[in-house]
Amino acid sequence: MPYLKKTYDTNKYQFDKLVRSCYNIEDLTKLHLLDSKLCEGPALTQENEAETFFHKTFYGSDLREITQVFDRFIRDEISALFEEDFLYQAFPSYRVQVPNQVAVSNWHYDNDEDHNHPEWEINFQIAVTNMYGNNCMWIESVPGLGDFAPLEINHGEYAIFDGNRCRHGNKQNTTGASRVSLDFRILPYSRFDPDNIKYSYYGKPFADGGYYKLFKKEGHDA
Repeated sequence: MPYLKKTYDTNKYQFDKLVRSCYNIEDLTKLHLLDSKLCEGPALTQENEAETFFHKTFYGSDLREITQVFDRFIRDEISALFEEDFLYQAFPSYRVQVPNQVAVSNWHYDNDEDHNHPEWEINFQIAVTNMYGNNCMWIESVPGLGDFAPLEINHGEYAIFDGNRCRHGNKQNTTGASRVSLDFRILPYSRFDPDNIKYSYYGKPFADGGYYKLFKKEGHDA
């Protein structure tokens, strides 16, 4: 299996409820019904995959509470996985994959020339809805092997994987259900090179105060 699966408490970290509140909808697997034309339109590209109605509505909402819950998730859950200070993505990447579409159009690895992420990042994906079959991400088990398999996790689970080096992407969603997830990356601080700071696809520096926030293990006071 090209990923490690762990669970989280959906009552303590109510990502599902907070995302649903952005749309005033009860079932995120039916999110596509709010803009069904996207299911019938041309395939999304890297230039417009984060510009859909769903993304604009989410990012146009008050995200203070979800930011607080995410920071608490990092502090109380993820920090236990590391023995050193680390940089973590300041706000997770929001993914929506509606029927007949993809969430991420390009098959890629995060350290490639198009995405430019620093080496040694570790990828995490939080399932806000159940992710299965062709509505989830597919990833190879070893860099360059090409043996793509679905990263299947359910609401209440998250995955840890090497998206920095392993190619991954989406197939056309043929499940009939929308998928929602939150993705983020962590860079152990010992691997951070302040003299060689790269910039993300959207122009943010991969540094504290830019793409990342610094989490200091001492006292958990990040």
